[in-house]
Amino acid sequence: MKKIVVMGFGSSGQRFVSVIKKSLPLAEILVVSSQQAEIPGVRFTSQLAAVTSFRPDIAVICGAASSRHEMIQALPRTTYGILVEKPLARSHSDGMKIADLFAGWSVLVQVGYNLRFSPSLNDLKHRIDELELGPVLSVRAEVGQYLPSWRPERDYRTSVSASEAAGGGVLRELSHEVDFLRWIFGDAEWVSAWHGRVSDLDIDVEDTAHLLIGFPGATAKDSLVANLSVDFVRRDSTRSLTVVCADGSFRWNGIASTVDVMVGDSGRWEQVCVDEPSSKSTYELEWDSFLASLSIGATPLVTVNDGLAVLQIIDAARLSHESGGIRVPVALGAET
Repeated sequence: MKKIVVMGFGSSGQRFVSVIKKSLPLAEILVVSSQQAEIPGVRFTSQLAAVTSFRPDIAVICGAASSRHEMIQALPRTTYGILVEKPLARSHSDGMKIADLFAGWSVLVQVGYNLRFSPSLNDLKHRIDELELGPVLSVRAEVGQYLPSWRPERDYRTSVSASEAAGGGVLRELSHEVDFLRWIFGDAEWVSAWHGRVSDLDIDVEDTAHLLIGFPGATAKDSLVANLSVDFVRRDSTRSLTVVCADGSFRWNGIASTVDVMVGDSGRWEQVCVDEPSSKSTYELEWDSFLASLSIGATPLVTVNDGLAVLQIIDAARLSHESGGIRVPVALGAET
């Protein structure tokens, strides 16, 4: 019987407890959190020190990004699998400190960018990789949702998303797009960005950000430019990716989980993929993939290096904003 510790019991911690109980009904689960709940088969503690005596096989690290290092440091080295919710840390330098904790530790670590497991997004990636509509010319990605409506069961002002100290803000909290843009188009080369708080939300972090991200282009002198907008302010929730190619365009709707294609200048979108309503959620697929990697000792789909690369882009975006929106090489994001 597996022993699993879930550290943090906010929305992501609660979701993972549900996923784990469904996947491994006989697992012994310990939740470390100041929040308590009555869940059959789940034990709660507010003491981080209790993790040592529990000796978990697997750990799921949730909660504030600012607490990742402390939580991982508390794990006994007999723990052989760790799933760290996104983002990996508050900054690239903090992420490197976390990576250092794994040195000399025989442990498999996966970072929780669950959209990598979306069947429709995988379908889109496959079509792009196969050059179905020719070379990619430009990319537009957008994600937005009104923060108070995001988790209506709690006061948004007390959430991690609303707190700089906890590692919130749109750049970190909505960093899924940064991750999957890297996954689809390769390592980013440069970033030009603006971010700020444009609403009257009672938060101390940015609620809106606009990024231009340069990826390797079709020739050595060109960049493929992705235009990414993220926000906490729009009431019409959206998550979309439009990829303009030489012979047409792709459009992914991340809320409806569909892929549409427009060939040439036909002016007509045709739906070519839709996720089955009865299929597993991306969180369940993420968990299944994590367990599969553990069972055979395979490299997980989303590695610590992937998590670090996302933080590098975010830090470069912050540096660009502070420098008036100039292009900043992503490598400089490792120095902030």
